[in-house]
Amino acid sequence: MQKLNLFQLNADRVPDLKEMFAADFTPASAEERVSATESRKSVSYWRDALRRFKQNKVSMGALALFFVIFLFSFLGPMLIPYNYADQYRCSMKLAPGEFSKAEMTAKAALEHADLIYDTVLSPGSISSLSRNTTYWFRHKGVTYSFYNEKTLGDVIVLFRAEDADPLVYISEKDAENGVFDNVTVIAYSTENIDTRAENTARLPLIRNVCPHVFGTDSAGRDLMARCMYGGRVSLSIGIIAALIVLFIGSLYGSVAGLIGGKVDFIMMRVVDIIYSVPDVLIVLLLQVVLKDPLQAWLDSSPSGFARMMSNLGVGIVSIFITFACLYWVGMSRIVRGQVLQLKSQEFVTAATALGVPRSRIVKRHLLPNSVGQLVIATCLQIPSAIFLESFLSFLGLGVSIPMTSLGSLCSDALETITLYPYRLLYPGIILTLLVLTLNLVGDGIRDALDPRLK
Repeated sequence: MQKLNLFQLNADRVPDLKEMFAADFTPASAEERVSATESRKSVSYWRDALRRFKQNKVSMGALALFFVIFLFSFLGPMLIPYNYADQYRCSMKLAPGEFSKAEMTAKAALEHADLIYDTVLSPGSISSLSRNTTYWFRHKGVTYSFYNEKTLGDVIVLFRAEDADPLVYISEKDAENGVFDNVTVIAYSTENIDTRAENTARLPLIRNVCPHVFGTDSAGRDLMARCMYGGRVSLSIGIIAALIVLFIGSLYGSVAGLIGGKVDFIMMRVVDIIYSVPDVLIVLLLQVVLKDPLQAWLDSSPSGFARMMSNLGVGIVSIFITFACLYWVGMSRIVRGQVLQLKSQEFVTAATALGVPRSRIVKRHLLPNSVGQLVIATCLQIPSAIFLESFLSFLGLGVSIPMTSLGSLCSDALETITLYPYRLLYPGIILTLLVLTLNLVGDGIRDALDPRLK
């Protein structure tokens, strides 16, 4: 039996395709081509969000101020000769921009020399040139060394390189008027020496005397250097704590929202219980319970991470543990809401029908589509973490001495607030501007990523 082709039976009813195309499709005119031309290139979601963020003048101004504070905290310590922990016994309780008597004497000495070393300007409670010690310093690639036979206390070593033969001399200071007395020329050598040998020390010469812009505290520590390091510690703690919250909260919320049912109900009740726990009480309990074990681990562990945590102290480690235990609950609720909204979408249904594992659906579909909310929540979590760390350091539960933070600086300034109010003013202003700018930047990012929230 011969098989019939359906297209052969209906051949008479099918019109000529060439005639149909010629009749229905005609070339576009010049006006039609102009109207069909793309008026502007399409932009991505993030580029469009960046454009909206740039239009927010308040957030852009806050971002610029935040970068100034960031550079002040992280690059500022490289530009000043003072360290946050160094104590200068001649510079105690100085007002902002004020010079001590020893610093004025050093400035006068620099008028007669290119480089100087003043025993009084050296950090520490007691500083002097030790006897039977070879001191050395470098200038323009040349190493100068000299041998000191006796202990010298309040003296200045001066180096003048203007002459054909550089001159190194030492001078004692008159206690009454600060003029130089008993000037002695030092016999030096320019031969290479073993700088790591015993009874050998480097002489840190200075070219100019840097003022204490923010003043000094009762221990002779430079307040601007301490504010720089305090801002660095507060910012680092805030960013690390926000990342901890982001990791734990996004993982917990995505699992609860994707599985749903009884698992979601139980996980959310755990979140409700954690919400009711006071965070300050947990920090106190963690410090009491974990202080000795943590300190023993930090002292015995050879890893670099343990050394870094040891410098911050057990209090900061307790703050990190508190954020890991408590502060992720808000992030988990945000992620859970996003997952509940997204898991009913067609692309998630298609991935489930194809047998894609749930872990891959979370990593490749749900979390990337929730990144806008995650960025907003993380940006707003940073100032919250900074404020909590400053509050705990203000109470004495944060960083350990000699490390400092903005909160501990404010706490130290309370003892002398009536005599030296500027000690509280500077760290307080930096902390206020830091938290305010981060909140304004977070609000601008929220409005840029989701304009419907305006």
